[in-house]
Amino acid sequence: MQPLTLDPDGDGGFLPVFSFEEEAQAFLQLLGEEGKELGWRIRETTPGELISVLLALCAQVKRIALDPLPLSCGKAVLPFISVKRNHFVQDLMEEGRRMTGKLLPA
Repeated sequence: MQPLTLDPDGDGGFLPVFSFEEEAQAFLQLLGEEGKELGWRIRETTPGELISVLLALCAQVKRIALDPLPLSCGKAVLPFISVKRNHFVQDLMEEGRRMTGKLLPA
């Protein structure tokens, strides 16, 4: 698996993460032939899988781009629609702890 990363400045770049499948599909369609040639496809992941990808395959990625657009002007807004990788991973891990640590009424 080779995740799609956006790296306009060559400094580690961004991993795009989408809230909905439709947004990811629109992103790939707007990439056009470039996305098809590289074989990009949409894959739903769990928080744990996403953490693994960020810690291994995408360890060089500096930021997570949330629902980005693949347009030329989209590169200019990447810093404004992204979060630092370590903050994103920490939030995912804390959310997982909250979900497994919930107490159910007796």
